[in-house]
Amino acid sequence: MSGEVAGVIFPVPKHLVDRLLVEKRNVFVKYVGRNGLSRLSIKHRVLFYASEASKEIVGEGTIAEIGLLTPREVLQKYGKQVFLNEIELGEYIHLQPNRDSSKKLLVLVLTKIKRYTKPKFFEKPISMSGLYLSKENYRKLLNQN
Repeated sequence: MSGEVAGVIFPVPKHLVDRLLVEKRNVFVKYVGRNGLSRLSIKHRVLFYASEASKEIVGEGTIAEIGLLTPREVLQKYGKQVFLNEIELGEYIHLQPNRDSSKKLLVLVLTKIKRYTKPKFFEKPISMSGLYLSKENYRKLLNQN
């Protein structure tokens, strides 16, 4: 991706999106690859891509805090602020056969969470690992009708 980074687009199962956008459960967690999305920083945007059937970008939040914590540390520190409950987090840990609860998650504490009045569409597919978003592409998304 070329250009200055504005944020990242992450897929979120459609049935969980409202926890972020309506319930304001503002702690987003995700296992990431070795680089850990190292270009992300405070004030970058996280856009929520409703995965499954709709394939729409439905809202965003602004990163206020970034960390790497084990699932247990996440639950101890943030509790019900985490968008996944304890059972869902346990299921997420074991989606990959070699993963265990000692592996650290990327933890993003979000502010200014909002749902878009109209969903946005991105020109490229969004993989499970997410996709960096340039400032130029972010502006294009916001200008969609």
